[in-house]
Amino acid sequence: MSVLTETPVASASGSPGPLLTTGQASKLCAVDPRTIARWADAGLLRSHRTAGGRRRLLRSDLVAFMRAHGMPVLGHDRAHQVRIAVVDDDTRVVKVLLRALARIVPGAECRSAHDGFSAGALITSFHPDLVFLDIVLPGVSGVEVCEHIRSTPQLAGTAVVILSGHLSDKLRTRLTACGASRFISKPFGARDIEAAVAELVPDSMARTVTRTAGDG
Repeated sequence: MSVLTETPVASASGSPGPLLTTGQASKLCAVDPRTIARWADAGLLRSHRTAGGRRRLLRSDLVAFMRAHGMPVLGHDRAHQVRIAVVDDDTRVVKVLLRALARIVPGAECRSAHDGFSAGALITSFHPDLVFLDIVLPGVSGVEVCEHIRSTPQLAGTAVVILSGHLSDKLRTRLTACGASRFISKPFGARDIEAAVAELVPDSMARTVTRTAGDG
């Protein structure tokens, strides 16, 4: 195991930071702290030891573990603001998506990028929970952006929804191998976005989506 310094695990506001204690992790998973320790000891959940011997977990590792085991992600972390990134070179598509997301996931922090280079920088610094990603982008393609996300350990918990009007079977296969979570063909409707968010965003937000879709 790697040894970390005694890095603080809480932000100035008191919300959990990127490094979690077993107690904080147990609250997010709604299990006993000893269960977190057993998962870590069994090698199921990656953890690290500080110089003082205390166990720490990266938030991204915990989120990836929860997603892989079908656990509600972030549903118990009230301090966490859901982050969504929209990447598309068509500004009209971006505006439509941002308006839809504001209605579907009220309170979420949404940011956008219009080319592959800025998308990579945004996603790396923003650490979104969900990315809506176009494939045909200036500079760096959406495929390369997806590969970047999946090759970055800190983004292990990020879900990727591919938006494209050019989704061949070969491209779907490649993107699935890169870790794409869902595909939406252009042109798309509000219900396509609602369904993607309901599947990939935390339980507390999914209930909002379901209610919104039912009101349609």
